Amino acid sequence: MSSAAAAAQSALALQRPIQTLSVGCCVAMAMAMLPSAYQGELFAWHPLMFTLGFLGFMTEGIMAAVRFRPNEGSTRVAAITNHALIQCAATACCCLGFYAIFHNKNLKGKQHFTSLHGKVGLLTFCLALASPLLGALSFRRLGLVQRFPEPWQPRLKWLHRLISVYAYVTAMVAMQLPLPHRAVFTGVWCRAWQAAVAALAGCMLYVLRGRISGVRMLPSAAASAPAFQTPKNL
Repeated sequence: MSSAAAAAQSALALQRPIQTLSVGCCVAMAMAMLPSAYQGELFAWHPLMFTLGFLGFMTEGIMAAVRFRPNEGSTRVAAITNHALIQCAATACCCLGFYAIFHNKNLKGKQHFTSLHGKVGLLTFCLALASPLLGALSFRRLGLVQRFPEPWQPRLKWLHRLISVYAYVTAMVAMQLPLPHRAVFTGVWCRAWQAAVAALAGCMLYVLRGRISGVRMLPSAAASAPAFQTPKNL
């Protein structure tokens, strides 16, 4: 069995708990926010859309990327296309969530990005936009990556994976920073939701960064350093 296949097979062992936590967190947030959204509160769409974007679609998109690693040929192209569509849905949700909080603050005359949650959230949003752009550049079927010098092409793919992981990790941090909050929900249910998000983050970090059958899904700092060195023939 190849290293990529072994890594994917090991990751699939966590697929069920990851999907259970992902769906559970999204359903819980929807139950908490939809009543307020139905009453016309714009803020409610902020946590709801970001939860759907990151905990829902992006989680599944990342797992889809892990699953297609052993694939080759047309099967791999189809799997990458599926991954891209899921991530497009995640990006759309994130944009709606960002618009909701940005416009809501404008309506109330409040300043933007003053809290730690707001600053980490802004960083997360920028990374979430950069990730699909790099993904589109590195997808050979679109014909964009071929416009770059050949030594740069694997670098674009590596940056896409790396920034995607950073976007996901900072999103998990940003979600925890403002809780418990009176605008979301409080008490034991809030703590349970926080614990579920932390558990989901732990599972995803194991899949993305931890050793899986002796193989790292992402390169270590030492292994990735040559990717930023200028090739001698450029």
